[in-house]
Amino acid sequence: MALELSTTPLPTRKVNPYGMTKITAALLCCSFSLSSSASTDFGFKCKSHYDLSAHKMQQKGSVVGLVVDAQGAPLASVHVRLHGVKSVKSDKEGRFELTDVNYGKYHLTLSAVGFGSVSRDIELLDAQHSLGTITLTAEQRNLDEVVVTASRLAEHMDEVPSSVTYIGGKVLDQQRQINDNLPSILMQKVPSISPSEESQNNFIAKIRGRNFLVLIDGIPQSTPLRNGGRDLRTIDASAIDHIEVVNGATAMYGNGAAGGVINYITKKPQTGKKLNSSTYLNNSLNLVKPSETYGYNIAQVFSGQIDRWDYVVQGKIGRTGVVRSSDAAVASPFYGLGETKSYNALAKIGYQITPDHRLEFMGNYYRSLQDSKYVGTTGKFGESPAIGIPSDTVINGGTPYNKALHVKYDGQYGKTAANLSLYYEDMNTVFETYNQNYSDHKGARLNFNTPFQLDASSKMSLIYGMDLLKDHTVQKTLKDELVTPDMNMNNLAFYLQSKINIGTDWILKGGVRYENIRFKVGDLTKNGKLTPGENNNSDAFVFNISTRYNKYNYAQPFASFSQGYSIGDVGLILRNGVPLSQIDPKPVVVNNFELGFNGKLDIWDYQLTGYYSTSKKGTTFAETSTPGNYELSQVPQRIYGLEFVANVKPVKWLSLGTVLGYMDGRQDLKNEGNYKDKLDNSIISPFKINLNADVKLTEQWNVYLQYLHLGGRDVFPAEAYNYGKYPISGYDLVDVQTRYKYQKFTFLFSINNLFNADYYPIHAEVRGATNEGRYYIKGTGTMANLGIQFDL
Repeated sequence: MALELSTTPLPTRKVNPYGMTKITAALLCCSFSLSSSASTDFGFKCKSHYDLSAHKMQQKGSVVGLVVDAQGAPLASVHVRLHGVKSVKSDKEGRFELTDVNYGKYHLTLSAVGFGSVSRDIELLDAQHSLGTITLTAEQRNLDEVVVTASRLAEHMDEVPSSVTYIGGKVLDQQRQINDNLPSILMQKVPSISPSEESQNNFIAKIRGRNFLVLIDGIPQSTPLRNGGRDLRTIDASAIDHIEVVNGATAMYGNGAAGGVINYITKKPQTGKKLNSSTYLNNSLNLVKPSETYGYNIAQVFSGQIDRWDYVVQGKIGRTGVVRSSDAAVASPFYGLGETKSYNALAKIGYQITPDHRLEFMGNYYRSLQDSKYVGTTGKFGESPAIGIPSDTVINGGTPYNKALHVKYDGQYGKTAANLSLYYEDMNTVFETYNQNYSDHKGARLNFNTPFQLDASSKMSLIYGMDLLKDHTVQKTLKDELVTPDMNMNNLAFYLQSKINIGTDWILKGGVRYENIRFKVGDLTKNGKLTPGENNNSDAFVFNISTRYNKYNYAQPFASFSQGYSIGDVGLILRNGVPLSQIDPKPVVVNNFELGFNGKLDIWDYQLTGYYSTSKKGTTFAETSTPGNYELSQVPQRIYGLEFVANVKPVKWLSLGTVLGYMDGRQDLKNEGNYKDKLDNSIISPFKINLNADVKLTEQWNVYLQYLHLGGRDVFPAEAYNYGKYPISGYDLVDVQTRYKYQKFTFLFSINNLFNADYYPIHAEVRGATNEGRYYIKGTGTMANLGIQFDL
């Protein structure tokens, strides 16, 4: 979109005749070498031409301005960058000031999330140079100028020396209107995440072949002590503002992020008005055989600002119909998404105590329960799928509740920014006909950020603090009998992260984290045998270092080394009555090496990343040479891959994009230093490519088309077929969405699986014939969605 720049005139300066006379005399003196008596008569000492230039260069001033949007509303947190010198952000009134700047010529850039940037050349000749009012025009950006909070430091994407995926609000809304299942949305936009299982679960979901940590506003949702496989579906998409994904191992949030972090950032208040409202209604239907497939979603969001208070209130209720595959058969409801009712309620209240101090309260409640009148049959791998048949059996599964509470304080003390977060999360997940998990997290995070100016063009920030986490997990039968003992994990961590900006082009980062982990396991009686509870202590020490060079827009290289760690599924072994002392549950450290480029060239922007990940152990338990004793699998692993994301806008009315992910990996089964054995399909995802096009037919009418290709993977002989080793056939899906905006209404229509592809989700083939083929379920046939949104 076009950029607009308007500048108010500078105030008229009054001329001092006596001062002008002195300046004129000085110039005459230096130019014509006036006699010493002349300089005495004028009352100053004559200096050479070079002396005057040096004196001028030593003078300093400031640059000020006001930033507004196209409607004239002030814009806060706009990034104002004086290249080669310093940068600041505009305040809540849209004003900014760059102080202590030497007189001279500079290049200035203003940028903000969701707006086109403005650049201009300026010359500072006075004590204060006013840029007047500068207007930023809204624009959809993809790979740059995006604030990232997953690193605990709000920064633009061009300052992050590693691979980060940002799914903005507009993209998220577009995707959830096609398919509101969060794993399906992530599959389309994150290069190296596992394909959606198209179920309530995400048991095999990984990023770059490693386990990841899921957060909601920084609150942990994952359950590492006993994998619940539901952490990707712990909040409704309608309550999310945007999603931040850190690709690759990181220890910034502790245990569980060996593959990365997925941070769901909840809705933010729209300030400037007392009341903003958005109402969304969607209806869905299977086009192959509509019978029993009708579903709906109703979502409402209120937000606004009243004096120092701001708020967001969101609510959603939805129901899905029966799921039918491409041949119109009812898909097995086993862990499925059909006939499921879901609810979400979000409340967020903020209070600006002073300009430097803010308090915020957040609460979210999520519920998703299946109540199917069908029961699943068993499938036969390679021949026939598991389908649903009518039954009087009560099939209930899902997430009865996930409750999250968060209190956050932000304060500024001199140059140091402080952040304190207190949180509580309580979740229950039910696995039909089997058992259920209970998990709750309590914790606190204290974070400080202190900047230092190293010299005129370089600066450093220190991010440091501590984390406290208490994780309680237990698995029970549907009758509330213990399956695992009560498991408690208490974590105390200290960390230090540094960021150095050398000039405006070079960025260096490095940091360390130490974490102490204490286990406490309760008693468990199994088959009449009592296994007494025990304690265990362990430590983890990890570090990271990275760099980025931003001089050239068309190629901004970055390189990083980072470590993360995960603890194995301890509950999986403890539920067999094995004492904790016979398990070695030490953290498994993963090393992540990354090399990549970001770039923007005319109508193009892109990100290309290559990665290499190693670990000395796996994260599954195996029996040792002593019968009955277990430890983490001593199988070293190496995983490597390539990611590519690109967008191009060849004409004003057309945007094209692609997301590509390739990975492979090997392991050393005999621990001989020879990595000859392939990793299985539960770890390594097949080749993936997403192609998309957004066509703007008119100012009000858009059409969006996306194509997803998931390749096959067949690397194991038939005699080795087992979990994760069955051949993956792959599949292709096409989706289309159109939206038409009329005044405050937006009309939406989409088709998911446009050509009614007949396929098996990757997870169905990973499981194959295991568990009597109950997981061998076909994917969903063509679905249509018709929706309307009203914004006030």
